[in-house]
Amino acid sequence: MGSQLQWQPKQVNENLFTRVAVLPTSLVWYQTIFTGIWFGCFESDHQVQEHPVTMLTKFDPGGFFSLHGHPGGEEILVLQGDFADETGVHPPGTYMLNPEGFIHRPYSERGCLTFVKLRQHGGKSRQQIKTNIYKSSWQSGIIPQIELQLLYKQTGYPEKVWVERWQPHTTLSNVVETEMKEIFVIEGIWQDELGSYPTGSWLRYPPHCAYSPRSETGCLIYVKTYPVDRTRFIVGEDFQHPPETLPFT
Repeated sequence: MGSQLQWQPKQVNENLFTRVAVLPTSLVWYQTIFTGIWFGCFESDHQVQEHPVTMLTKFDPGGFFSLHGHPGGEEILVLQGDFADETGVHPPGTYMLNPEGFIHRPYSERGCLTFVKLRQHGGKSRQQIKTNIYKSSWQSGIIPQIELQLLYKQTGYPEKVWVERWQPHTTLSNVVETEMKEIFVIEGIWQDELGSYPTGSWLRYPPHCAYSPRSETGCLIYVKTYPVDRTRFIVGEDFQHPPETLPFT
């Protein structure tokens, strides 16, 4: 990676009421204290309990983390290469939601790139999810040109996560969100009235934000919605890091 900046907890796009779009060309990459691991941060707020982060994580070949736990849980979407931990080797398209209390020692022999959301899934009763978006079936979306796969929805928790596949030349007009909505562009180009967002872009639309999305090329996008409050950041008071665990910083 070109950057030699060292990652430190900080605030990045922390105002949840602000419409945000981060292009891959503007993403700043940071070295970490872990061997062969780089962070490209979309969203971070170290002033909120347990420091929620949304980011890309790049593993150099042979890169690895020490054993660590996950207060507040984590989401992982493997974009390139093979991500591995004690549960197996996970190829591109693998989506995982690991609930609060999950521990592992991730590594990648060949290198990989992952989209990650940390400390935004408090609650030990959450289901653990593992699926692959390239091997699962699609359902009809809100119009025939859009298909979707539901990745996570659970009674008692407010978040909903899915992926959408847009055919070329698909357009929606005057969409108004009732909850917070995040989008990560997995493939293709996502567009709205303010710009075009290629593969690797991350966007956040706050409630009551009106926009008109489209895709001339077709695209595959990760989508997450949740209400505007801080409950997504709350970590159970009984969470304990296991012995010999290095907390994720």
